[in-house]
Amino acid sequence: FWISPAYNHRTDEYGGDIKNRTRIHREILQAIREAVGRDYPVFIKMNCADFIENGLEADDSLQAAKIFTDAGADAIEVSGGIIRTGTLSPSRPGIITHEKEAYFREYAQKMKAAISISLILVGGIKSFEVASEIIEQEVADYISMSRAFVREPDLISRWKSGDHRPSRCKSDNLCFTPGFEGKGVYCVTREIEEKKNLRVT
Repeated sequence: FWISPAYNHRTDEYGGDIKNRTRIHREILQAIREAVGRDYPVFIKMNCADFIENGLEADDSLQAAKIFTDAGADAIEVSGGIIRTGTLSPSRPGIITHEKEAYFREYAQKMKAAISISLILVGGIKSFEVASEIIEQEVADYISMSRAFVREPDLISRWKSGDHRPSRCKSDNLCFTPGFEGKGVYCVTREIEEKKNLRVT
């Protein structure tokens, strides 16, 4: 939230313009680099935009990405939104078609063109086809998935075996419910389906 003007209201050297709002990140990057050395990969994850009033906008995020590149990051993972943005949150619901996957794609393309380090794209990627397309079209250098692995931890092994069907994740976000209750994150939908199958058999 330091980078977002919607939350960072500081009036000292850590607030104000994008250079100041990224100061803490640069200091952390520098400290990590000094601790781990030049050969250890250091990534940073950031929003392309907050999608809220007075939040981080795309122009500022591009400047921030350049700043993080110059500060010594080896890669940037681009996400977007915050929980309160609902359907524009980082974990958008209803991702049931290829067209709805990779919903930060356009932002990623602009960011990749602006930086000289690797770009990682996250956001609703669930199919082998879309994942491959992102790499082949050089939208990003790598892809990142979260909910797809909550549903199927062995998804990559399945794809490597030749079974390229999309992840079984339904993007219903029920996996977060037990996490909010201190019970960890797991696929509630899969658990429900397995119980139904047991009753049927």
